[in-house]
Amino acid sequence: MTDRSFEVGPIRPPSEANSLLLQVARGCTWNKCKFCVVYRGDKFHMHQPDELKRTIDNMAYFRDMIASYVRTDGTLDREGLTLELGKLTQSELECFYMVYRWLSNGGTSVFLQDGNTVALKADKLADVLFYLREKFPQIERITTYGRAESIARHSLEELKLLRQSGLNRIHSGFETGSDNVLKLINKGLTQAQQIDAGVKAKEAGIELSVYFMPGIGGVEYSDENARETAHVINQISPDFVRFRTFVLKYDSEMVDLLRNGLFEECTDIQKLREIRNLIADVTAPDVTIVSDHIINLIGSLGGRIGTDKEKMLAQADRVLNLPPEEQRLYQLARRHGFIEDYPQLASIPQPRLLHLRGAAEKYYAADQWEAHLNNILRNYV
Repeated sequence: MTDRSFEVGPIRPPSEANSLLLQVARGCTWNKCKFCVVYRGDKFHMHQPDELKRTIDNMAYFRDMIASYVRTDGTLDREGLTLELGKLTQSELECFYMVYRWLSNGGTSVFLQDGNTVALKADKLADVLFYLREKFPQIERITTYGRAESIARHSLEELKLLRQSGLNRIHSGFETGSDNVLKLINKGLTQAQQIDAGVKAKEAGIELSVYFMPGIGGVEYSDENARETAHVINQISPDFVRFRTFVLKYDSEMVDLLRNGLFEECTDIQKLREIRNLIADVTAPDVTIVSDHIINLIGSLGGRIGTDKEKMLAQADRVLNLPPEEQRLYQLARRHGFIEDYPQLASIPQPRLLHLRGAAEKYYAADQWEAHLNNILRNYV
């Protein structure tokens, strides 16, 4: 009997929560960033087009299975489908449910995994994407992760081919625009490569979503981290800038920098100030700021630079200018996921608010307070 299961990678952006996940590669081509442990120990492997087409065929098989149990009135024959599912292996069941959830959420977007699928030759990736759209003609958006140096290695014509084949958006972890910080974290690329990659992707008609890590340069490079990243953004004008506030993981190589005195961790508030400084320095009007992760201190911070810049700055300033006790209360409420911005603090029930105040007051020393916040944040990364 033919095995209909397929691989699924470990991560995807929050914005791709309802996307079908097609694992084009396993791991990351670079896999040497000091802050990242996602792919440590995994050897990079790029699936060949024939393998990927078999995966797409298996996805289509589950799609057709579901369709065969849809009655003429549009309802699902759940009893019949459940009997059919009893014939599947556990791995096949997991793949079936991913396809089922995808279709239930509209079935129009696909995310290509893992860490750097644009490393595949453009003609091979385009061949796979044309096949994917042939099998699933309702697809409206295809997105992927891509390292800047891999994007830059493609010619403009190759990137245009990828766009024609259906690739709408590339998510790229720039992390910082500072050459000093890029070197510190061993990112394996330069500011010039970031700008080259971004300009070419945009010219090819591909949406670009870049990631900024407030705090990744530590205290020494805090101002430079925001300033130089803003410079890169202004040169490229990416469609989206997404914040991923840096959180030190004990199993990462950043710990070695910390122990050797080469890195001093920023406080939670210093990281928010970096975000504020970056927004202030970005002048490209069409850039949309997105704060779509729990590790960011203000979850609802976002908007277009051209129309919402002052509003975003005011949001950041409101938290930055709070009295110390109130600031700590807000931080704790946000870090536990109760709220996204300061005005929502008033909606927290009084018993819980009193509990949070008491918890915040336990940590008198600043280093104890930051350690407590980081212990909470490490649960999210």
